[in-house]
Amino acid sequence: MRKRRFLVNAAVMTASTVLLRLAGLWFRSVISARIGASGMGLYQLIFSVFSLGVTACTSGIGLAMTRLVAEGRGTKGCILRCMWLGLSLSFASAGALFFSSGFIAVRFMGSAACARPLRILALGLPFIAVCACLKGYFFAVRNTVVPVCAEIWEQIVTIGVSVALLDHSSLPPLDALMLGSTLGEAAGFLFIVLLFHAAAGKHGLPRGREAGMTRLILHIAVPMLLGSFVRSSLSSAENILIPIGLRKYGAGSVDSLAQYGVMQGMAMPILFFPLSFVSSLAMLMIPEIAEENAGKNGEAIRRFTERAFRFTLMFAFLTAAVFIAFAEELGMLFFGSAQAGNILRIMAPIAPLMYLDNVVDNMLKGLDQQMYSLGYNFSDSMMRVILISVFVPMFGIKAYIVILFASEIYNASLSIHRLLKVTSPKVDALGWIVFPAVSGALLYYALLLLKKFILP
Repeated sequence: MRKRRFLVNAAVMTASTVLLRLAGLWFRSVISARIGASGMGLYQLIFSVFSLGVTACTSGIGLAMTRLVAEGRGTKGCILRCMWLGLSLSFASAGALFFSSGFIAVRFMGSAACARPLRILALGLPFIAVCACLKGYFFAVRNTVVPVCAEIWEQIVTIGVSVALLDHSSLPPLDALMLGSTLGEAAGFLFIVLLFHAAAGKHGLPRGREAGMTRLILHIAVPMLLGSFVRSSLSSAENILIPIGLRKYGAGSVDSLAQYGVMQGMAMPILFFPLSFVSSLAMLMIPEIAEENAGKNGEAIRRFTERAFRFTLMFAFLTAAVFIAFAEELGMLFFGSAQAGNILRIMAPIAPLMYLDNVVDNMLKGLDQQMYSLGYNFSDSMMRVILISVFVPMFGIKAYIVILFASEIYNASLSIHRLLKVTSPKVDALGWIVFPAVSGALLYYALLLLKKFILP
């Protein structure tokens, strides 16, 4: 019964995540056609700064909710405390972003036009915080349908309102897009709050000992929050430094934003799209592993680890083969950009490590090893910021691509080593690496033959 429930939830999560990412790619293609590559660069910069606020009010809170409910400690007091903490952080973050938006836009982003979009996005942070808490609750009780439906509804409203505003309002394009995003977040908030209220009214919420609950929530949430916020700050700094470095390399202001937009706004979303097939499984593993870890069931955790490595690497090598074979076609299909396709082909070989790193990080969270994961992510981000500030002004976008490769190898190696140490699985190099790599190579050559003789 439990296995069947996990498989059903995995199917629901995977199908919905694929649908949402496809919709997201299509939406990005619409945006890029309206605002161009340089506009996509500004769009990415705005969201990289906004992600700081999102991290501040969600990182750690959703995980605390999922862990505590999955471990049988999800009382009414626990849920209310998580909600209170998330809302407190969200209002503080929204205020900071709203009132500092002008300074950030001019001083760090180089465009005063980014101030109003940042203020519009800041209004959505309380909605995001509540949604993160309640999604954590539903994931813990193995109900993936409610979070999935909330995300689909949010995406529908975001895309619909954004396109309508772009076509029928006098708002600047970036303002229209950010207003659509905020209204989508409000719609998702209303949806999940109503369903949580209905579920709580029907089944009730357990009551239990409340002593020490706040301390327990903070034990899980605060290290995750601090680490994620620092890493998000470094990530935002990294995104701001890239256009600056490209300008120092010799690109003009518009051209530097265009190069950044093609890299981060076009090529990377295509590269990360297949991750939706494994990231949903990785998210569902958190409550499963947390429950097994609480019961000290090491054998079940080892089985989880072995299957995760085998499945993720096989999928990732096959996906990398498809990217390498059809890079230009994918770049042209989604964004009409041959340059995006060229970058996609260059980045494709690192996809197996990227996908595995995502799965491993989620498994470490379920095992209460998030502090190690955060330490690795922090040192990785610090390294990237330093390398970008030094080498991108000297060698341009090529330096950034090399830095991404080095960063992913460094981060994934540390995370994988930690997971293998705490779970002690039977390492199968042949089944985990050799067989998937050979399968990917064979698929690549098969696709080349397909392109040459069947699809000229």
